[in-house]
Amino acid sequence: MNILLLPGWGMKGEVFTPLIQALQPSHVTVVAWEHMHDVNHFLAKAKDALTVPSIVIGWSLGSLVALQLAMHEHVQALVCIGGTSRFTMTDDYPIGWHARVVERMKTQLMRQPEKTIQSFIDMLWGEEEAQPFRYMHHHIPDLLLGLDYLLTTDVRDQLQQIDVPLLLIHGERDRICPPQAAQYVYERTNHCTFMLMPNVGHAPHVTQPSMCAHYIQTWLGGEKND
Repeated sequence: MNILLLPGWGMKGEVFTPLIQALQPSHVTVVAWEHMHDVNHFLAKAKDALTVPSIVIGWSLGSLVALQLAMHEHVQALVCIGGTSRFTMTDDYPIGWHARVVERMKTQLMRQPEKTIQSFIDMLWGEEEAQPFRYMHHHIPDLLLGLDYLLTTDVRDQLQQIDVPLLLIHGERDRICPPQAAQYVYERTNHCTFMLMPNVGHAPHVTQPSMCAHYIQTWLGGEKND
């Protein structure tokens, strides 16, 4: 079985290397969020890569794309790591970032790109998790489109239609997508399993790849994905 991997905002595909090494899948496809045309290009790129029956694993922004793909004929199962069904809060959804903060981040990216990117990287970690991080693109147009995707994408209305098995892996100390975002998805989907990892931040597949692989393999039936 192929595994399709969808990275988070601004991330290189290599961000999944620790998880790939732990899972040791026989076939893997990684989608890169580079040379993006517009906000619709995220889903289009994922669809173009989904050419065979696959387990789709999305992280953060990639989890939004994964949920958008849920009804695709080739999706056999979904894993959302540090995921959400909507990144920004609304009057009826008090979970996530205020849209003003994301808009301000867009402005800061154009004025002080390195400082803004480093501030985001610093938010990835839980207590005592921080480590050197080399997985982020620094191409500002792609990063700005990624933020526009996060501002505009909302898959809450599609959650009850998801009919494939869904695994949510989330860090208890996630400061990018709070655990309540995963709880919201869990309460509105069928066939869903929710694993909350204590003292872990937004990137459990980077800081705890073996445990994430264990969750995934156990959820799939205790066998490797071959």
